[in-house]
Amino acid sequence: MYHLNKFCNIIFELRKERGWTQTILAEKLGIAPQSISKWECGIGYPDVTLFPLIADLFGVDIGVLFGQSKEEDESMNHDNKKTFVFEPLHRVELMVGNECDIIVTKKETENAYLDIEGDSSFIEFLGLEKEDGVLRVNVKNPTGSNIKWIPYDRGNYNKRNIITLHTGKEECQLFVVSYLDLNLYEIEMDDNTDTDRWICMKESL
Repeated sequence: MYHLNKFCNIIFELRKERGWTQTILAEKLGIAPQSISKWECGIGYPDVTLFPLIADLFGVDIGVLFGQSKEEDESMNHDNKKTFVFEPLHRVELMVGNECDIIVTKKETENAYLDIEGDSSFIEFLGLEKEDGVLRVNVKNPTGSNIKWIPYDRGNYNKRNIITLHTGKEECQLFVVSYLDLNLYEIEMDDNTDTDRWICMKESL
């Protein structure tokens, strides 16, 4: 049985496990930090459409947000997440050859960081190259095809692959290009946010 009134403690614990401040979590979700504060004080809850995004962000089953044990998830999550920390970036190039969501926040911070969450093949075939403030991310096609995207064995991982990047600089050049026959959709955000989002997928939205 799930208990929504446990959410305030659960979201606090998940955030602390990642070492994120309320502001960082708010930036990743594209909302105001005050919203996170209200959730953790138990005086408000996210819009229902945010729960899947929150679950994906922390790499847990959505049931964990309502009090379900996350022990089974934890045994999998260690192999399905990677985090990289860099000096602030002035240029980022993403070549995308696999289905995934991309979230990029451009803001002045001490460091840039990249979170990768997804199935083991997605992570294994993802290439990174960092040189002189330029980060190149190559999301390779796990099947090796250079003509079209082909579904592959994702094991027991059934969530969306997610790339989350904080550039560390507001003035950061950003290039996102899909190849093969994947479609890249840019999600329109509020004018008040410094976050850009894309969905790369085979099917049309």
